[in-house]
Amino acid sequence: MTDHISNSSDEITLNDLFIKTGQWWWYFVSQWWKIAVVGFIGGLGGFIYAGMQPVTFVAKTTFVVEEGKSASSGLGGLASLAGQFGVDMGGGTGGGLFSGDNILLYFKSPSLAREVLLTKNDSSSNQSLADFYATVYKLKEAWQKNIKIGKVDFPPMGIDKDYTRLQDSLLQRIIEGIIKTQFTVAKTDKKAGFIDVKVTMEDETLAKVYCERIVQRAVDRYIILKTKRQKATVDKLQSRVDSIANLLSQKTISGASLQTSSSTMDINPLYKTGTAIAFETTVRDKTMLATIFASATQNLEMAKFTLSQETPVIQIVDSPVMPLNKNKISRLKTGIIFSLGCVFLLLVLLIGKKVLQGTLD
Repeated sequence: MTDHISNSSDEITLNDLFIKTGQWWWYFVSQWWKIAVVGFIGGLGGFIYAGMQPVTFVAKTTFVVEEGKSASSGLGGLASLAGQFGVDMGGGTGGGLFSGDNILLYFKSPSLAREVLLTKNDSSSNQSLADFYATVYKLKEAWQKNIKIGKVDFPPMGIDKDYTRLQDSLLQRIIEGIIKTQFTVAKTDKKAGFIDVKVTMEDETLAKVYCERIVQRAVDRYIILKTKRQKATVDKLQSRVDSIANLLSQKTISGASLQTSSSTMDINPLYKTGTAIAFETTVRDKTMLATIFASATQNLEMAKFTLSQETPVIQIVDSPVMPLNKNKISRLKTGIIFSLGCVFLLLVLLIGKKVLQGTLD
């Protein structure tokens, strides 16, 4: 009997739940002025915070990579066919530089960003893009105020390549900041070959120039890498063809000279015999060189054709155009979010305080 009464007292009826809810409601109503003040202060703080945030500009470049025909093989065709049925045959791992997720790591390479930052800001000055970046973000002012740093410049690549430890350290910080917060690269679709590169910076010109140059630098690197071996073959064959052509030209001139000498009247028969032998030898060498030259030229043309087939085509679909899209935090939305957040925290504190004090009065 006692157990039955105890269990009944532990149960919460619907009426008790309504009573508790009403008590909590009237408790919050009694604290309305605190809620209103905290909500107003939070909204005002959010409004001010949004106003202090700088306007940023977004530069976007979209491009697609068409691999050379020699890169296509029977396995590649089979993988493409399997991809149409949703079967992945390893296209996302390994592969070329622009295949799978390799592009994400490649574009975020610090060495690539360094090359771009050390290019000239424009053709009319010796200021580098890194100097322009440091000026826009007021880094140079902060450096000058620091007695350990002082005035620091970043000469463009080719003017002064010997950077000090301090210059390298500051440049590395700039690169880390760009890669982490101001630069993104992604594929629009895993099955598609379109790649989006976005740069978000506080200066419109800086964002546009950096976006264009990093894409161009990456594309140039990629093409050189893909065609390096075949281009070396073409260069060797070209050198060989030029050398044989030079020898063939010399033999042609020598044969013409000997032919003229042999046709000239001379009273010495021994001289005429020696000239005839030299002429025949020259003709033989000329014929051999002509045959070798024809074969070498054929090999050269075949190598050039193979090079053209292996050279990937990078097609720029969209490039950044002025004026760029602006990013500006909405003051109203930020104020509302901050206000609701502060009110929520206050309610949590009020509930916690009341629970620690005991039951509601």
